[in-house]
Amino acid sequence: MRVRGGTLCAVIAAVAIAIGGCGGDDDEPADSGATGAQGASGVESESTDITAEEFLVKLLPEKEIAVEAVIATEPECAGVKAEPSLILVISDEASKADPDTPLTELVVEEC
Repeated sequence: MRVRGGTLCAVIAAVAIAIGGCGGDDDEPADSGATGAQGASGVESESTDITAEEFLVKLLPEKEIAVEAVIATEPECAGVKAEPSLILVISDEASKADPDTPLTELVVEEC
């Protein structure tokens, strides 16, 4: 089977574009989630003001950030680390709690 030069170039270009589109955008900086001057304090207040229901729908890394924010703001949790086992226990308690229960209440109970 003989392929014309123009057709071969078109196929190679299409494959290169398809492969080039795979993976993340290396040129764009990663979004840290914080905006402007809010920095870490903006993340903490957002993470600590959520309910059990909102906590349950978050992904594990987001749950860890939320629990760390509560631990950082609550004196009862001084010295406690947001380890995966703690996140799982809090997730379990959140699944049993009233959906409107503040996350802070759930975390402090486990500290």
